[in-house]
Amino acid sequence: MRAAILVLLAIAPCALGAQERTVRTLIQGDTSRLPNFIQSARDAFSEQGLKLELVRQGERFDYNIICAQETSLAGAASACVALDMNGLFVASVVRSGRWRGKGALNLTKKELAKKIAVLQGSKADD
Repeated sequence: MRAAILVLLAIAPCALGAQERTVRTLIQGDTSRLPNFIQSARDAFSEQGLKLELVRQGERFDYNIICAQETSLAGAASACVALDMNGLFVASVVRSGRWRGKGALNLTKKELAKKIAVLQGSKADD
């Protein structure tokens, strides 16, 4: 009986779901894929233990994320830069050599979520 209680205590935080840390974010960019990026970024941040809360221009934020994506005959590339509320550089991710713009943006948002999670102390760097 005692072993069963210890096992339940060990898995209880996972079973109940850990509290996600809210990150207030302004996301902007020059790509038509930006709405899809925002939606899938919520999932990527959630996987890192962060709740992505979008804010509007002029509201207080933790990060200002700027995205760009281009596609050519040679392939697709994307870049995201995160700035803090003072406009100082925090993190960036650049991915290229993908077949489609969606794939390039997908990798970019996942990597950016990992970097911000490390900065927030939400997850260890894998």
